[in-house]
Amino acid sequence: MKEFSIYQDTNGEWIVTSDKIPGFSAKGKTQEEAIEKMKTAFRVYYPCGECKDK
Repeated sequence: MKEFSIYQDTNGEWIVTSDKIPGFSAKGKTQEEAIEKMKTAFRVYYPCGECKDK
């Protein structure tokens, strides 16, 4: 089951979007940066105090 889509826009930036949550996305200059920003966004919006960072 796919939960994210990642692609490069015409300006060369990488975009990660959530397939489950419309409008939830992150951008970065590299794929890794965009993915890390998406992970950070999820931690901010869906905190889990007892979860270990993976």
